[in-house]
Amino acid sequence: MTVFLIVLGSLVLLAVLIYFIEPFIYALLFSGIISLFTKNKPYVNVEDEFPEGKILKENWKTIRQELDKQLENIDSIPKFHEVDGLQKGISAKDGVAWRTFIIKGFDKWIPANAEKVPETTKLLEKIPRVSLAMFSIIDGGKHIPPHYGFFKSVLRYHLGLMIPAGECYIVVDGEKYSWSEGDHVLFDDTYRHEVWNKTSERRAVLFLDILRDKDLPGFMKTLNRWMFKMLQSSRKLRAAARKAEVTKDI
Repeated sequence: MTVFLIVLGSLVLLAVLIYFIEPFIYALLFSGIISLFTKNKPYVNVEDEFPEGKILKENWKTIRQELDKQLENIDSIPKFHEVDGLQKGISAKDGVAWRTFIIKGFDKWIPANAEKVPETTKLLEKIPRVSLAMFSIIDGGKHIPPHYGFFKSVLRYHLGLMIPAGECYIVVDGEKYSWSEGDHVLFDDTYRHEVWNKTSERRAVLFLDILRDKDLPGFMKTLNRWMFKMLQSSRKLRAAARKAEVTKDI
């Protein structure tokens, strides 16, 4: 009995330490479970899996206008690795800026940023499956090297907002997709993927994570929501949210 209590206490202590030091380990473990229920190709049909995307696509010009307003103060928008240090290897590697104006992260709004883009926020509020929402902004010449997402319980959505002419594209599992303004794409970022902007101009997309729905049984959807709530309350995520705030008014 004493040995059992020691082992149990050690496991509880380990769980607490993981939560405070690196809570995303839980997300990684949970993704392994999710993968047992999901069998999708790298690119997923937007209309079938995320019909709510139609709302965003139909209003892309409104979203673009709010993006343009924020870009007037581009230097106040943090680079991705300044918000999340884990992204330094893919964000800071070539010295070309990848900036992120985060509106919602891990199912939690960033009020200071959401208030700056009220129309975009209203549209996103209509879609509760959106767990992460941001403007992803990369300067000309940026290459985001090959990498893998680790959270299988979401799908990644891009809506083209500011797309330069020329070679500007993403490659997912060896398949190339070139963005265009007003069009959208949905993919599984746990496949190997990379981004190229071989032009001299800036590229920006509305970047969302969408909670999986159709290919998960009901109890897994519930666990998925619980996992997000646990992560969003962690100290690490709260610190990232503070770093994501664009405090200077436009």
